[in-house]
Amino acid sequence: MVRHAILIPFFAWGHLRPSCALAVTLVRRYTDLVISFLCEVDFVKRAKDEMSRQCASDQERIALLSRMRVIAYGYPQPPLSPEMAAMVMQMDPRNLHVPTIETCTDALEVVDKLMEGRSFLDKLGGEWNPVGALPRLVVSDVMMGNVLLPVKEKYDLALFIWWIGNTASFTRMFAPLKHGGRAEGYAAECEAIFADGERRAGRSFGDIARDLWIRDPRVAGDVIKLAGLPAYYQWEDFPQEFWFPTVYASLALGAKVVDAADGFLMTTVEELESEAHRDMIQWARPRRVLCLGPQLPPALLSEDASQAAEALAKLDVNYHFPAASGPAHGHSNGPASGTAVNGQANGGGRACPDPAAPDPAIAFLDKALAVHGPHSALYISFGSVFFPPAAHAQILLESLLALDQPMPFVITVSAGRLPEELTAALVASGRGVVVQWAPQQAVLSHAALGWMLTHCGGGGTFEALSSGVPVIGWPFMGDQPQHALWLSRVLGTAYELLQVRTGAPGRPALRPDTHSDGAAGGRGVERERETVIAGTEQAVRGELARVLRAAGVVACWQLLVGCCLLSPVVVGHGD
Repeated sequence: MVRHAILIPFFAWGHLRPSCALAVTLVRRYTDLVISFLCEVDFVKRAKDEMSRQCASDQERIALLSRMRVIAYGYPQPPLSPEMAAMVMQMDPRNLHVPTIETCTDALEVVDKLMEGRSFLDKLGGEWNPVGALPRLVVSDVMMGNVLLPVKEKYDLALFIWWIGNTASFTRMFAPLKHGGRAEGYAAECEAIFADGERRAGRSFGDIARDLWIRDPRVAGDVIKLAGLPAYYQWEDFPQEFWFPTVYASLALGAKVVDAADGFLMTTVEELESEAHRDMIQWARPRRVLCLGPQLPPALLSEDASQAAEALAKLDVNYHFPAASGPAHGHSNGPASGTAVNGQANGGGRACPDPAAPDPAIAFLDKALAVHGPHSALYISFGSVFFPPAAHAQILLESLLALDQPMPFVITVSAGRLPEELTAALVASGRGVVVQWAPQQAVLSHAALGWMLTHCGGGGTFEALSSGVPVIGWPFMGDQPQHALWLSRVLGTAYELLQVRTGAPGRPALRPDTHSDGAAGGRGVERERETVIAGTEQAVRGELARVLRAAGVVACWQLLVGCCLLSPVVVGHGD
């Protein structure tokens, strides 16, 4: 007897990759399960490659991927030019849909065909036939509301939402106000302010949506209280002056999706968030809340992962390498028994165009291991979207180059740029390497790596925890502030940088100030409740120097006594 489920991911790599891993986990766990995995046309090749990477052996690839149907839908996305990005930022967020309405409509047509048990061709020419059972379950990213809500209304399907961050961040987004959530009434409040000329004060709807995200008058005393996290000021959820109009829809539409859901699948570990988990069970009841843990490839968690970093790197999927378009994706409805059938031989998607060439990040870490020893290096990644202001990025690299005890580093520059003279100085020093992309999971497993400096997205957060790598947090928006706070103040596996904040000038952080250099007004003594964000270059330099020096000391302890997850020598900021 066959069981059939539909899985609908969001296309962004930080969402798509764990969704691919989840799909493999499900067909591995349930041997009678077939998954119809709906994937936008631009990302089919990458999704197939990632699913293949999640399998432990060729034998498992044959067994599991034969029950994975990666169905292409939607339309190619145009490149996001600077001009288009500027136009998007000015749009009314009520009229901005990601994915587009046309793409979502195409996804709905695919679901209709699956629910009717029909044979059909997908957008890349793949032929799909009935599997012997109609779908009874949909698992999806919360960002896919324009598909999920019509599907849920039309069909008697159980809907489970897949969340790739920690539980506290989901609660912050979607729980009732009394539990620290923000989505309840958010859209209505935006509309009310926009309709009131005095409250509107000449602002666009997009500006109102952003301002209400930063500071909601319904929050008593401006203090957010989430189960399992220390209290913090609400503007700390906007640590950088960085805003996407799509955030409005993630709350307005996402709240409806959460209300319609029958259950929730979390990528966290219950033991690490027991208080937050109990709280979510309370506000989400009677719906199920299941913690599945980080979805990572078996090779990454093997005992010899640190010795096989280069092999892991060659398996990784380069999200930035151009994808093939059209039928050349090699989409197939057959068993995934070989490279061509599984789409491996068509289009881009590998870490290196030349599979024989060593990955530059891994090669640099190999050299760092030989020269500086284990746990000596720093990996810097702000993901594919975020990057610090140019002045702060320059201070960061200058601070690294100024360290008496070298801390070799790899920095990925996907969304920003570095001044040519700074890049030249970096190359001349031999202390760092700049790459557009790095095989992050392989980098985190490398024996040379001691720390990761990151924006604290969901993927990087759980990958670092799973690899036992402590973090220096530099969050920007979304769920990142909750992750940084959780790592630094609850788990004790991180420092969080505060003086780099630009999002709410003049607003303090609700946590003790332990600066001993006076950069933020601490004057060598711990303030009782707050850290003042000075907003000066001096404060940024002082904090970075202090944190990098402390990280170097911890790296020495790691070498002497060994490092394990939640090691007491990895202290949180302010502890």
